[in-house]
Amino acid sequence: MFDIILNISLVLLFLTLSIFLIAATFPTIRNFVKGKNNNDDDSRDSVSNRIADMERRISALEQQLYISKEIHILANEKDEPSKQLLNINNLKIKAASISYISSQVFEMAEGGDSRIKVIHYSGTTKTDSVYSTFDAILEQLTGNFMQINKNQIVNLDKIHKIQGCEIYLAGMPKPFFVSENRKDEFDVRIGKIN
Repeated sequence: MFDIILNISLVLLFLTLSIFLIAATFPTIRNFVKGKNNNDDDSRDSVSNRIADMERRISALEQQLYISKEIHILANEKDEPSKQLLNINNLKIKAASISYISSQVFEMAEGGDSRIKVIHYSGTTKTDSVYSTFDAILEQLTGNFMQINKNQIVNLDKIHKIQGCEIYLAGMPKPFFVSENRKDEFDVRIGKIN
């Protein structure tokens, strides 16, 4: 939203600048067409005054644009749920960018296995792997994150379709399954969102 406002402000700034340039040079063009001498002191003073006025107005517009940016930054800093940072193994992640988190088992060379959590992001194939438990991750997450089965936590805000125990996240062709023992809690949480 801020990008749109910023683009509109820049367009308005350039339009204003163009109008001032045309207004400042118009008497000079008119005098040239009528055959008057452009070296006239009054003409130069008039153009200089208009240019100085234009520069003051541009400076004022730049200041307003700067203030708009500052207000937007301050407003976003107060918007905690959408800017919540998850900190796992010194990896800082914006919670709103997470689509789902899955648990994967990797066999160790010396025997046994290691469970890691793979964080999947919305709109990208990028992932991050972290050593943590779901409980530790869920303690840091607020809002609409829920463990839907033994191996997955989903961002309920990213759900775009529900069919019984199957849920589809935006941009994901395969369904995720809500386990039977979590279905009631899931239905309650989804009821709060919708």
